[in-house]
Amino acid sequence: MKKSLLVILVLALFSSIQADALQDLNFKGFIADEANLLSEDVEYNLNMTLLDLQKKSGADIAVVTLPTLEGRSEQDVAMEIGRKYKVGSKEKNNGIVFLTALNERRMRIELGYGFEKIIPVRDLDYIRDNDILPYYRQNDYENGIARGTYQLAELAAQAEGVTISRTGYCPDKAVNTSTGRSSRSDTPWWAWPIAIIMAIFSPRRRGGFGSSGFGGGGGFGGCGSSGSW
Repeated sequence: MKKSLLVILVLALFSSIQADALQDLNFKGFIADEANLLSEDVEYNLNMTLLDLQKKSGADIAVVTLPTLEGRSEQDVAMEIGRKYKVGSKEKNNGIVFLTALNERRMRIELGYGFEKIIPVRDLDYIRDNDILPYYRQNDYENGIARGTYQLAELAAQAEGVTISRTGYCPDKAVNTSTGRSSRSDTPWWAWPIAIIMAIFSPRRRGGFGSSGFGGGGGFGGCGSSGSW
């Protein structure tokens, strides 16, 4: 009974949230951590690495965490982010959106048009399965996002024929304990609604980078890799 009431409360809360959650993404540099999953140090290090990628190749990677997808698919939301915030250079459309949705436990790596022919989806699948999801299944989102972002930055740099400098520490590979969504977590059922509510209403505390500085691209057509945990 208590579980049902809490679920109803969370659903009611979501229904009262503004329909277009993407109108107000709080980008700091290349990262919009709306679910508050990253520490300031990790966010800074990732931003510095992504800035180096942009300077050397024009490629952009947008890293976005959301408390909820609000009933939409991760693919649609990732495409909208890429288009709305013009991720990638205007000339090449060489952008990537790395999206994590906490409530739905879904993630997406979305490629811009310019990367569709030069970055195989199987490479995205590999990063998803070996670098990101093993951490997510342990509820270690920060390390999963950090390792995934560093690996995506290296992949984009290779595709553009440049060498980038990585700022900060790239976490080692986590042990992949499962290949599907059926893996269980030690987190109690009631912790997730509370965490999501806190993420929605917590004040933004990011500093050090200004608003997004993407290159004016925004061409995204649905090519990418999705996953769940």
